[in-house]
Amino acid sequence: MFSTVNSVLEYTGFTTTISQIARAQSIIEIYVGKDEVDIESPSDLLLLDKMTSYQCIYMSENEDIVFKQVALMSQGQTDSNATFNTNMFAPFIAPLAVLASKGLTWKRSKSFRTGKIFHRGIWTDWRTL
Repeated sequence: MFSTVNSVLEYTGFTTTISQIARAQSIIEIYVGKDEVDIESPSDLLLLDKMTSYQCIYMSENEDIVFKQVALMSQGQTDSNATFNTNMFAPFIAPLAVLASKGLTWKRSKSFRTGKIFHRGIWTDWRTL
């Protein structure tokens, strides 16, 4: 498990149960797209511990929102307009868990440095070709 009862209490100040942590972890695993067995980095495991703790308390306080609410961005009264949230993060994932997920190694931006394709120092004039 990503989190424990003690770490949830430490991060959030709320008490919880192992079954609530397991439910929160299953949602976090869906959100990040990886299972617990696929994660090896200690820094990722620490972030997932925090994310699971935040999600656990968020779910206990917002059970109806997480499991029953439709993901709407806006809803209109006239002509029954409804705009669905295509991100599907809110209101199902705890806001602090979304912020913490940006630090996961596979979600960070990556940049690569590339060199010259051909390591020649010869400049050619295109008009002579």
